[in-house]
Amino acid sequence: MSLSQWHVCTACALVLATCSGSASEAAKTEAVRRLQADVYFLASDALEGRGTPSRGLDVAALYLETQLKISGVEPALRTSFRQTYKIGEYKPSEAATTIKIDGKLLSAKDYVLINIGRDPAQGPMDLEMVYAANGVVAEERNVNDYEGLDIRGKAVVVRKGAPWPPDPEQVFGPDRAMGKLMAATVRGAPLLVYLSKDLDTGSEAEAGFFREMKDAPVAFLREPGLGVPSALNPLLVLKPEALGADARQLKKGPLGKKIQISIEARVNEGLASNVLGKIPGRDPALREEWVVLSAHYDHLGSHSVPEGQDGIWNGADDNASGTAGVLEVARRLAQNPGKRSVLVFFTSGEDRGILGSAYYAAHPVVPMEKVAVQLNLDMIGRSQGKVEGIAACAPNLFQQTAEVGKKRGVEVIPDQHPTWRVVYLTDVYHFAKNGVPGIEFFTGVHPDYHQPSDTADKIRYEEMACIVDTAAELARAYADGRPKPAFIRPAWFLVP
Repeated sequence: MSLSQWHVCTACALVLATCSGSASEAAKTEAVRRLQADVYFLASDALEGRGTPSRGLDVAALYLETQLKISGVEPALRTSFRQTYKIGEYKPSEAATTIKIDGKLLSAKDYVLINIGRDPAQGPMDLEMVYAANGVVAEERNVNDYEGLDIRGKAVVVRKGAPWPPDPEQVFGPDRAMGKLMAATVRGAPLLVYLSKDLDTGSEAEAGFFREMKDAPVAFLREPGLGVPSALNPLLVLKPEALGADARQLKKGPLGKKIQISIEARVNEGLASNVLGKIPGRDPALREEWVVLSAHYDHLGSHSVPEGQDGIWNGADDNASGTAGVLEVARRLAQNPGKRSVLVFFTSGEDRGILGSAYYAAHPVVPMEKVAVQLNLDMIGRSQGKVEGIAACAPNLFQQTAEVGKKRGVEVIPDQHPTWRVVYLTDVYHFAKNGVPGIEFFTGVHPDYHQPSDTADKIRYEEMACIVDTAAELARAYADGRPKPAFIRPAWFLVP
């Protein structure tokens, strides 16, 4: 997908436009045009998919800070809009990996290691092994395979399957490998060992996802002490015979075995930036409290592909749409600041494991206890009159959002996949970990998700504008002093 001359001209003209924020049809039309111009620029081939780190991501950061300046938004870091951090990455195919169980070297044909987010510089793993049957946690079915088990700091061994027939079309969920990995990680296990005689994970949808992950470069924050940034630790898919036991005969509890994993890799380092702006509040009593508007502006970058194929993952919906939405809300709020201050937060590295928000949480510009609410826009471009309002830790915030959406012509619906535990996988996670109530606007996964076909011409801009209007009205209400929504931690939301 190329940026046409028309879109270049439109973007250049509209870059300088300001937003009146009125409810007139003319203002709505201008807002749609601004959203379209922002998405077409951010998702153009010129930005090469905005990988973290990359030249295209740097161009996107420059675009965002320029737009913030034009709109009257101030730098959040003294004189700078950028919070820069160091990333390391290596290619699994070029790494020397050694895995032993009780000192016995495993053959590479017996396992697949997906070393999510872990820096080899942390040194080898040397872990006791604990068996947790299926490794399923599903409160709604009254199932918890970890009940009574101490797994913190240990390698958890689980078998494929669940007490019910899994849905073969799903990648996430408590009965899928990703759901099991998440459940183990948040309970303190640094490694999940997933037993599978065929080295697959149970469904074609999931198998494709893991093939993509195991071959992709491993990215991590290059900062001692931060550890793995997301709720997904490394995963080892292992043939049962390599464990030296029949999985059907294993009993829950310590296995009396230890696993050692060491990785030697040539690590390439790079720099990436979060982009942060602020709109100071005007009320002396409330200006030290903050409303956070967030969206990740990165995507998956570009890749080598056979001649004739598209090698740029443009990421129009994921997440040029949310980025454009936050930019539009910021323009409106900057024209008439509220009582509370507003932090405009464009994160990077989200599609590589929420790296940018993890770094921010370790180095916050605004104290987490001073944040009244977070509104996160992630994939808002494929609406057909509806948007999911994912507010796992703030149910009354969902109700407020639904009421605003009704006035704005958009139906705000609950999380359509609550067992996926999306809060663990997005930029809401590190705020929720710190007790910040938040909501994520999300129009759902589609066939173009994480594909080169996620292009700007497929965005439904009129419907997207209604979602942005909803977010803007909600942000305005909280900026003007609406009481902070209650943070209610669900029983399943654990922090490792």
